[in-house]
Amino acid sequence: GAWGSGKTSIINMSLERIGAISKDKPKKERPVVIKFNPWNYSDQNQLISQFFKQLSAGLKKSDFADDAKKVGEQLEAYASFFEPLALISLPGFGVPAVILSKVFQLVGKASKGWGVLKSKELAEVKNDLNKLLKKASAKIIIVIDDIDRLNNIEIRQIFQLIKSLGDFPNTIYLLAFDKNVVINALKKVQEGSGREYLEKIVQIPFEVPLADKQEIERLLFSQLDQLIKDIPEDQWDQVYWGNIYHSGLKHFFENIRDVTRYVNALRLSFEMVRGEVNAIDFMAITGLQVFLPDVYAGIRDNKDLFAGASRDRGSQAQKDEDLKACENILGCVGDVDKEQLKDFLKRLFPRLESILGNMNYGSDWLDNWRKAGRICSPDIFDTFFRLSLPKNELSQKEILRIISNSNNDGAFADDLQNLVKQGKIIRFLERLEDYTKKDIPEENMGNIISILINLGDTFPEGEIGFFGFDTPLRILRITHQLLRRLDDRAKRFSILEEAFKKAEQSIFTIVHEVSVQDQEHGRYKLKDKPRPDEELTLPADYLDKLEKLACEKLSAWAKDGRLAKHKKLAGILYSWERWTKKEDVDAFVAELIKTDIGLIDFISSFLGKSTSHGMSDYVGRVHWKIPLDSIKHFVDPATFTDRVRKIAQESGFKELSEEKQKAVRIFLDTVDGKIKSDWDN
Repeated sequence: GAWGSGKTSIINMSLERIGAISKDKPKKERPVVIKFNPWNYSDQNQLISQFFKQLSAGLKKSDFADDAKKVGEQLEAYASFFEPLALISLPGFGVPAVILSKVFQLVGKASKGWGVLKSKELAEVKNDLNKLLKKASAKIIIVIDDIDRLNNIEIRQIFQLIKSLGDFPNTIYLLAFDKNVVINALKKVQEGSGREYLEKIVQIPFEVPLADKQEIERLLFSQLDQLIKDIPEDQWDQVYWGNIYHSGLKHFFENIRDVTRYVNALRLSFEMVRGEVNAIDFMAITGLQVFLPDVYAGIRDNKDLFAGASRDRGSQAQKDEDLKACENILGCVGDVDKEQLKDFLKRLFPRLESILGNMNYGSDWLDNWRKAGRICSPDIFDTFFRLSLPKNELSQKEILRIISNSNNDGAFADDLQNLVKQGKIIRFLERLEDYTKKDIPEENMGNIISILINLGDTFPEGEIGFFGFDTPLRILRITHQLLRRLDDRAKRFSILEEAFKKAEQSIFTIVHEVSVQDQEHGRYKLKDKPRPDEELTLPADYLDKLEKLACEKLSAWAKDGRLAKHKKLAGILYSWERWTKKEDVDAFVAELIKTDIGLIDFISSFLGKSTSHGMSDYVGRVHWKIPLDSIKHFVDPATFTDRVRKIAQESGFKELSEEKQKAVRIFLDTVDGKIKSDWDN
């Protein structure tokens, strides 16, 4: 039978049957079964001698009949003829004395077997074996499986062994092989027809029937059902599974062994990432790993080619380069239908649609792919190959657990604070957006918004980058995505009002929220024109109330000294000034800068950075600046510059934090003209 057709299974069932029907026979009549594994011996010179040694050892086992033990002892002598196989010509039985002499010299040992060899030649030893075996009451069944795994010379040796060297009485060989492979091997090393040579040796051929395709599918599905039985129904897209299976996965399974290989690989690796990746995608990529490993490696090593949305503004040269890279990966698939494989891969990796076809998938798909654990998501892609989460990544299970706690403000707050300690809060905020559109229950929205506004200032800032969002903006996005699900704008206001009143640990999240809504309304010339009324988060009268509430919070923070220490003081002052009298803010600043510590805090809040890239730079260059005009909006820098110089020269200056020391140096360099104050220049 062909590779994977079930030959080994048939042998195992046959031996099981032989054992069952002979168990009640007398011990001396029970068949002796010997399994010989020729592929264990990489050296051709070992194969035949090891065969007889293994046969001898098997027959000498204590649970076999006495006659079989005697045969085993005689086989030791027989095996010794074939130890240095390179010195012996297999077709004949006569062994020249010079060869026997070399045999004795090579082995260099005394044994009962060698005593026999000194007086008898190979034919005589074999004749004695035949006499013993004819008298034996039991049959010897020698099983040799997977002969087609051997090379051509080894295949020839096995059949020469069976035909001439091991053709003993009461001995039956049960052989398993792919007939075409063996015939071709014998044809190359044997004069004449390999088929005819094989037919002279094998008296009872049995062609293993091919497994029915439906039976193969039935076995595959029964195995897969066991693997996915615990996956919730809402996480299994039956239509997507049908498309993946019929577009490519089903074509990998030609026989039972294909199913076994695939399921074994899947069972081992899927448990490592269960719940973290899309199960259907993992089944698909495992199919490539098992049956098309070169394609699998090409995908793994080219994340930018396969994961993510379509290139928005890719040049034709870039598209040609992507197409060439795809074709190179697909060029190593051998006899596989390439068009069929392309269809399969495009379903797994929608980005390929823009490379191999004319369809584009925008970045708005990314959140859905990530939430579904799809391999085409850049955030999830590596997990399919690494079989573990990156160090600072959150598991899907952990995200869902935290979201489920959002109905309890204490538990949810504890979870977020733990994420801050673990360095994972920014990642959580990013992933939380995947669930704001519909998955978070309406009754949990108030708690989530309230906790985020209360804790927002305690979170790390995060890097904005060119296209990313800093932490305050992420909180704002989450808040507004949740609020926009509520059609009742009075309810939106009620949630924000309650959150503002409860907030004790943050002030900037409040200021930021109100400032963005000011922009929606076009207030304070923050925007050229307001949004249409239906697009506003709140109507004007509700926004007035939020501004008033924000001012009350600011006054409380200013009074107890917390505002002066806030790292975003400068931005907060601008917003506060818009909502109250400028004189009140100026009075706060004047009081703040009376002390050296307050002055340094005030200056430090204006410290900012920009990044520039040269044409040949791989990494951006950071530029630190303090805009003097912004400081001057509140107080003239000339009134305290000398004080700052004096502070910089005092011994206590080095005890300041690194950031405050930097702010002082940047301020003085800007005043002295060493750094331009204007951000645009």
